[in-house]
Amino acid sequence: MPDHGQSGFSLVEVIAALGVFSIAAMGMIHLSNQTQIGASHVDMRTLAEIEASNLIADAVTAPPPISPGLETGESVQRGRALQWSRTVTATPQAGLLLVAVEVRNPTTDQVLARVQSLRTER
Repeated sequence: MPDHGQSGFSLVEVIAALGVFSIAAMGMIHLSNQTQIGASHVDMRTLAEIEASNLIADAVTAPPPISPGLETGESVQRGRALQWSRTVTATPQAGLLLVAVEVRNPTTDQVLARVQSLRTER
């Protein structure tokens, strides 16, 4: 008769290994979720910066005169809604205006991008 010595893992060892594996797997799933959330925030900020740059370019290249004050609006970039505000204020230097643009997430009201530039009144 052949010798049937014990080889392999016991039931306790298998259960302990499964417990360790499941804890590691849960950590990896959480990390994956956090990475996806982070990527979404980066994507939203990038779209907001593009929108802010477009609004600044419009204000700087608009034909004169440009009047000081606050202008607000909403836009959609790649299917994502954004709120923006553009403020034009006079500077201490005569004939020079400060144009400031702020883009926010309309859901959280978080500021995603801020851009400033100067332009002449005429």
